[in-house]
Amino acid sequence: MKKRLVLLSILALSLVVAGTFRAVAQSGYAVGAPVAPFALKSSDGKTVSLADFAGAKAGVVVFTNPYCPYTKLYEQRLVTLAKAGEALNIRYVFVNPMPGEKPTAAQQVAATGSGDGMAGLPVFNDDKQVLTKAFGATKTPEAFVVQPGGGTFALRYRGAIDDNPQVAGDVREAYLKLAVEALGAGKAIAPGDHRAPGCLIKTF
Repeated sequence: MKKRLVLLSILALSLVVAGTFRAVAQSGYAVGAPVAPFALKSSDGKTVSLADFAGAKAGVVVFTNPYCPYTKLYEQRLVTLAKAGEALNIRYVFVNPMPGEKPTAAQQVAATGSGDGMAGLPVFNDDKQVLTKAFGATKTPEAFVVQPGGGTFALRYRGAIDDNPQVAGDVREAYLKLAVEALGAGKAIAPGDHRAPGCLIKTF
């Protein structure tokens, strides 16, 4: 009888935790919602803010973690997108939502880039996870596209970079690339929200 009660208690707790996770996963800015001002600093003293997107066609905020294997899979694709974005006047910002995370030995070996960088591009630390929670980011890597207009900023896309984390050559739908290319060309895009695969962000 006691064992049954324990099992029922564990099941009930699991359902509560699952429900809580779903609530967290669905929080943050909805596509089309205005984005509040933010400012972040990188480990080498560089700063970035939402205001930096004002003169761009769009800004892309990518939550990333150097110890996440999905980040390793996507690193070169993201670097390529960021560099291509310069010609389209698209600004990319990479954000680490867990800068104080202690990597395991295996994670350290698999770490991408060097230091806090993304193959030479700076990564800004969200030390208190204010930005992470505001956007509702739950995975790394996960992308959010912000479009300036009329003195405000609106979220136009959130979620996956594309539909194939494992093999870049087998991507059929490049969600992020298509969204930023359209905005860079001054075209409207359909609201986008694709669940991102990746490593879970540990919130605190």
